Amino acid sequence: MNLKLPMLLLLLFSGIVGFAQKTIKGQVKDETSQENLPGVTVLVRGTNIGTSTDAEGNFSISVPNNSKELNFSYIGYSSKVVSIGDQTFMDVKLSADATNLQEVVVNALGFKTKRDRSGSTSSSVSSEAIRSSGEANILNSLAGKASGVKIARANGDPGAGTNIQIRGANTIGGSTQPLVIVDGVPLSNDNLYGSGSSRSGGVSQQSRLNDLNPEDIESTQILKGASAAALWGSRAANGVLVITTKQGKLNQKMKISYSATYSMDEINRKHPMQTTFGQGTGGKYSPTATNSWGDKISSRSGEADVVNTAGEYFLGNDGQKIYPIITKNSKEIFVDKNFDQVFQKGSFLEHNLSISGGSGKTTNFFSLGYLGQKGIIRNSDYDRFTMRFNNQTFFSNTVNLTTKANYIRTNSNRIQQNSNTAGLYLGLLRQPADFDQTSYIGTSFSSTGVPSPGRQRSYRRYLGNNINPFYNNPLWTINEQQATSVVNRFNANTDLNINPVSWLQIDLRGGIDTYVDKRVYFAPVGSASFNNGRLDNENFINSEINFDAIARADFPNLVKNKIGFNATVGYNINDRNRNTLYAATQNFLVNSKLQSFTNSVAPYEVSNSTNHIRSNRLYSIFAFDIYKQVFLSVSGTQEAASTIKGTYFYPSMDLAWQFTQLPNMTNKILSFGKIRLSYGQVGVQPTAYKFGTTYETFAYSTYDDALDINEFGGGFRLNDDQGNSTLKPEIKTEFELGTDLRFFKDRLNIGLTYYKNEIKDILLAVNLSPTSGFLSKYTNAGRMENRGIELDFGYKIISQATYGLELYGNWNNNKNKVLDLAGVARVALTDQSITSNAIVGQPLGILFSSKAERKEDGSLALDANGFPKLAPQQGIIGNPNPDWRGGIGLKGYYKKLNFNVLFERFQGGDFAERTRFVLNAFGT
Repeated sequence: MNLKLPMLLLLLFSGIVGFAQKTIKGQVKDETSQENLPGVTVLVRGTNIGTSTDAEGNFSISVPNNSKELNFSYIGYSSKVVSIGDQTFMDVKLSADATNLQEVVVNALGFKTKRDRSGSTSSSVSSEAIRSSGEANILNSLAGKASGVKIARANGDPGAGTNIQIRGANTIGGSTQPLVIVDGVPLSNDNLYGSGSSRSGGVSQQSRLNDLNPEDIESTQILKGASAAALWGSRAANGVLVITTKQGKLNQKMKISYSATYSMDEINRKHPMQTTFGQGTGGKYSPTATNSWGDKISSRSGEADVVNTAGEYFLGNDGQKIYPIITKNSKEIFVDKNFDQVFQKGSFLEHNLSISGGSGKTTNFFSLGYLGQKGIIRNSDYDRFTMRFNNQTFFSNTVNLTTKANYIRTNSNRIQQNSNTAGLYLGLLRQPADFDQTSYIGTSFSSTGVPSPGRQRSYRRYLGNNINPFYNNPLWTINEQQATSVVNRFNANTDLNINPVSWLQIDLRGGIDTYVDKRVYFAPVGSASFNNGRLDNENFINSEINFDAIARADFPNLVKNKIGFNATVGYNINDRNRNTLYAATQNFLVNSKLQSFTNSVAPYEVSNSTNHIRSNRLYSIFAFDIYKQVFLSVSGTQEAASTIKGTYFYPSMDLAWQFTQLPNMTNKILSFGKIRLSYGQVGVQPTAYKFGTTYETFAYSTYDDALDINEFGGGFRLNDDQGNSTLKPEIKTEFELGTDLRFFKDRLNIGLTYYKNEIKDILLAVNLSPTSGFLSKYTNAGRMENRGIELDFGYKIISQATYGLELYGNWNNNKNKVLDLAGVARVALTDQSITSNAIVGQPLGILFSSKAERKEDGSLALDANGFPKLAPQQGIIGNPNPDWRGGIGLKGYYKKLNFNVLFERFQGGDFAERTRFVLNAFGT
């Protein structure tokens, strides 16, 4: 008998039966409040077939006929399994799970952990808090939201750099910025000034972390303690900022989201300027005088000025003719007009488009963002375009791959500022009240009628009759000078996750972060500081490659119902490389706005540099869970780097005890309590290429003669900075003790922490005796400490599913002290008349300068005329560090409408008003 046909029909029938499906619909609600739950995951048990509930809690899913159960899971709720049977509609109720409600945080390696089990303190900032801050970049959005964290932007320029300091200063001569980890991989937060600019007399530079689009951020974790950051060894002394970006969800239908944000900036306070006296000295008017101690403006006749129309004059590009003033009669003042010509209301408009979704095996997140920002200074701008694609693919139940890629392009123009005669404020604040800056550029005609086009007109050169204007007219600074930056950046990382057995997880993680920053500084002929013009080109090419191999073993019941154990072992390789090329000239052939080196003659300044650092680390974490109430974590990192000799070990330990797990400890008032203790060591790497003594170019000059080695065919000399082959990293050792308490069913939460850290072997350039043949040596020479108390709190005034109101805040009082400077009492950190210093026994940054002489009782010593006398020696005049810093805020929501109001304050802290001191001398 031929059985082929019956067998074929039987297989076909079986296939039809196997693939037969039915549709099940239903609704999921909260068991207590009976409110609908959106976003609940619904899966057919034993398969990848699934869906999620919509905004009303409804779902619809097609299941094979042989399916037996559906699994319902939702964050903060206990999972529930429901038998299918003959049902076609399910009414499902989920109950809250106290265990799952524990807040999840991200550790230094990018893995999720439960905050209640951590023995170290950290601060979380949600994506909603970042978005609602109204800031254009991530760092500024963190201000006031975490205790012990100081956020200070450089100035109001769009895209300007922002400084973040965690638990005070942790080094003296190096950067205070924390290590930034994005999706488990380091990301550069450079704030480079380079050769073309400076902090004291240039333009404000950008923080590279500004390149990230805040709309792409899922969460931000600030790791403040050394124990939490120790896994990153010699890069973590300033703390770690852990950022996680968004990604789609499994079985999520495609979701398209568009948002637009418009924000305005307005100047809060102006320098008070006098309008009583005009330009001049000794009570007499002079249109070329430096100061404003001239005649009294109100005593003038108010008629037109008497001018000489027979000789030289200035013809502005706006058509205005300006003649030499013989008698000043006008009472008109221009303080407000001049200010308004320079400043405006700043604003930014941001557009964001995102597309996310996922199937049973793949999730995707794609975003486009554009930010266009205008600064409060006219012609200052910042544009940022971002594009991100995040993907996660589950190849099987044991293997998945996550890839995240981000492209950024920024374009900006910054304004020359600070202590520079070509800058904005020196010309604006020092010019007299009776000087009109409007006609700032034009043609200067000599007494014989010879024209000089393209001349600048400033308050001391009001006829534009000299190529040197002394100080720039502010309109020249903002309209004629440029400082542009174009950045192209790409970063990507991938994580291959393998679960070969239930208790073992392996992560192979790699990432690259690279950017090219092209800067151009331009000033035309006739600019202050650059009388013959200026053109600087500076290119930074930066890249960082990072690789981790991590194995994690988890035994939640190593000793059943008594001890759980988790072990993590990893190996890291990191490679950082920066190449810089700089070319500059200040000798233009012709007065032109052409930005080309062909319009210039020698001498040129040309330089290039390379900074290359490699390091590798072996790290491990051993975590113990004892009776579900005591949690102990011990970790160690062994590190070697190209900037240090030998290897260094960074240990850490943290312990948490949930004492409310004891019988009868919880009640109607206290719902949760934890005591935590931690200890750890982290470091700061030395600057690269400091091992050996190099050679350098040189020049010798005196008042009478100068020796230029280039005139003798060139040459080099032994560097006067001696090399040091025994450099070690700075080591910060920190201890902290704290508690986390929650009251009234978690409505009120309080976190209190005391910390103390000591930084040893601080790297400094120590002065040497010239008889040694060197002037300085870079070495481990200093010691410093920080200590303080941190308080974080939150109170849910109203907490419902669709509306709520919460009060939150923080407070910190960090105390810093310099303990040792290798036998030196004081090291000046700046070189102005009032300097910032490291002084033994004082906080870092203490202000030091000439001061008034005082009596033994502290009162001023006065001379015969009743004026204070100058002390014979300089000394300490103030402490810029605040006594305490805190923030308090109120946030609320009603359905999809929310608001957030935040106030930040610091008490104490001295600052040197050198600007007012100088303006008093100028009389403005």
